[in-house]
Amino acid sequence: MTDIYWVRQKKEKIFFDEVNLYENHLDNALVDVSLKGKQLTVHNEHLENEFAKDLSTNGCFPKAWIRNNDHFQLYKDGGREVVKNEILASKVCQCFDCKQVTYTLGEYDGEPVSVSDIMTTKERSIVSREAFEIYAVNKEIDPMKYILKLDAYSFYMMNILDYLVGNVDRHWGNWGFLIDNQKNKLLCLHPLMDFNQSFQAYDTIEGARCQTVLPLHISQKEAAVEAVKKIGMNQITEIDPAWFAGKEKEYKMLLDRLHILKTYVK
Repeated sequence: MTDIYWVRQKKEKIFFDEVNLYENHLDNALVDVSLKGKQLTVHNEHLENEFAKDLSTNGCFPKAWIRNNDHFQLYKDGGREVVKNEILASKVCQCFDCKQVTYTLGEYDGEPVSVSDIMTTKERSIVSREAFEIYAVNKEIDPMKYILKLDAYSFYMMNILDYLVGNVDRHWGNWGFLIDNQKNKLLCLHPLMDFNQSFQAYDTIEGARCQTVLPLHISQKEAAVEAVKKIGMNQITEIDPAWFAGKEKEYKMLLDRLHILKTYVK
């Protein structure tokens, strides 16, 4: 499917355990660049007075990895409202049985950020739906049939939750697969992540166009209804209305969408 590589100089006597970032130091100076956009001057024999480029993950919102104790956490900025929406959406999604990244409130440089734990390890990595499309085309594989055979439950729950919280940013780079690095094998869809564009297209019951089913053109509501018919709602706890203090309109829309989906539960 996809090979995992790391690079060293020819005849260089160094091992992966000595350099991988899961177990070794990450310079937090890079955090100021990628998360806060601060200018960092780099000096070496090739570059003078150049700025280090953004080393964040995919996407347009500021973000950076920070090592806390023995693991990495992702700090995401984008403004107070964006951070607030991501954390609220995460709370809602945790009321349902679905593999997902949990987002909590943190602070960096005096500003609020959403914080989540890294989902990869030395043993497990991820590949995007976007990258898988290229592989599938080359191997003459039907991508959707493959995905539904591998992990239909996670795919359908993704469509249900994105509709409920109005997440309009589920492009093909924002979901994908978990890989066993030793066996080079797809295991399942990776945990659902990235909710900072939630509560968008929230003025209509249909929601936005569902991106996970492209090239099929249907609404998020239609995709969620189909998902509920396949696997049910899988709600494990009630949504606390207190979470929506100051967001009463959003809470009403959430309840309306939830009510519609429940009518399709078998």
